Amino acid sequence: MSGKSGSDTEIEHHLREALQHLSEARDADDLRKTNAVALEEVENTVSTVLREYEQVE
Repeated sequence: MSGKSGSDTEIEHHLREALQHLSEARDADDLRKTNAVALEEVENTVSTVLREYEQVE
């Protein structure tokens, strides 16, 4: 499991799942414009955390 604990793997899975849901909602225009900007910032933050997490592995 490359040094990751079960909870780390679960957190990573949930973060990736959240990114997928945000992307799908945005692509389907299910978001109001004001919320879309805020959610894009959240998406960018989560993506950055995941990239840093992968580099630490």
